[in-house]
Amino acid sequence: MRKPTITYCGNVHPAATLDEWLGVLAGPSARVARASREPGAVFPLGVWWTAATAATLARDASARERVRAALERERLRIATLNVFPYGGFHDAVVKAAVYRPDWADDRRLRFTLDAARAVAAFAKPGDCIPLSTLPLGFGAGDLGVMAEQLRVVGRELARLEAETGVRCVLALEPEPDCLLERVSEAAGFLDLRVMTGRDDEALLRRHLGVCVDLCHLAVVGEDAAEAFEALDAHGVEPAKVQVSSCLELRDGRELDRLLAFDEPRYLHQTVADSGRLRALDLDEVRERRDEFATARRIRTHFHVPVFWDDPGVLGSTQAELRCALRVLPADLALLEVETYTWSVLGRQWTEGDDFVAGIVRELAWLREESGSLP
Repeated sequence: MRKPTITYCGNVHPAATLDEWLGVLAGPSARVARASREPGAVFPLGVWWTAATAATLARDASARERVRAALERERLRIATLNVFPYGGFHDAVVKAAVYRPDWADDRRLRFTLDAARAVAAFAKPGDCIPLSTLPLGFGAGDLGVMAEQLRVVGRELARLEAETGVRCVLALEPEPDCLLERVSEAAGFLDLRVMTGRDDEALLRRHLGVCVDLCHLAVVGEDAAEAFEALDAHGVEPAKVQVSSCLELRDGRELDRLLAFDEPRYLHQTVADSGRLRALDLDEVRERRDEFATARRIRTHFHVPVFWDDPGVLGSTQAELRCALRVLPADLALLEVETYTWSVLGRQWTEGDDFVAGIVRELAWLREESGSLP
């Protein structure tokens, strides 16, 4: 097995505009890079741009030159993009708004293609850049329209590769309570509803894939080995793996310890006893306290640092994360730590408001764990 590229997801940093993102690049991202990169190496970045920033970079050559100069100055390169949040990911309340617009909306299509065209300008011919995106949508949605929108993206990414030599792969990221919440569902949808039987099937398979988020697998109870087997069976590429853990409460009688993580910004889908009970968020768990107090194990979609676990009643799914790292596909190209919740974890988890040291520690943990892979 070749060693995959290791990075972290930049959606952890607030950056609503291009100027703000350039500030992140010169600030926390550069600090992470200096502490984490190998001697003499260029550090690979996982980047999140808002739709507005992606549009600016796709259309404004002078803006791209500013980015190119900043990347060179800080010895950084863009290894992957997160095109899941359209914008406002650090608003006071995000919750289900993170899933809008969905894949039936042309705004989602434009955002994705803007981001791909922009990132291709910073890559080299032969590079492959995964772009993770939402799993179609949340709630109801026209799956036929969404399938056609994905085909449009696949064809446009093929044109982009022909023009630039850079292969971008759009990767659906299954998430609890979304239209596609399991990797097996995403693999089947792409294979059977989007690609199979099309004249350009080979082209679509080259540019459409799946992002496997290990926190999401743990919440819904999907085995990592089976998830990768499903992708292989359907001929769908695992474009990247997001390395992440979720909260795990091991005794429902201690429910208050989990409810202490209830916060207003992000959605925290919760599953108890392998699906016996489910709730959309922790406030619903609080309302249904008597039900959840009977559970033996409760997992909540709250990303926690990958280096952290506790053997007591409240810990993380780090043990499952370790197992997942040992069944990765041999040709997997990229691992991306995605703990975007540092800003809502509380000051006791960070050095004041500064979580750069935590990100550096996560990357070191992952390098050590992946260093022992066969």
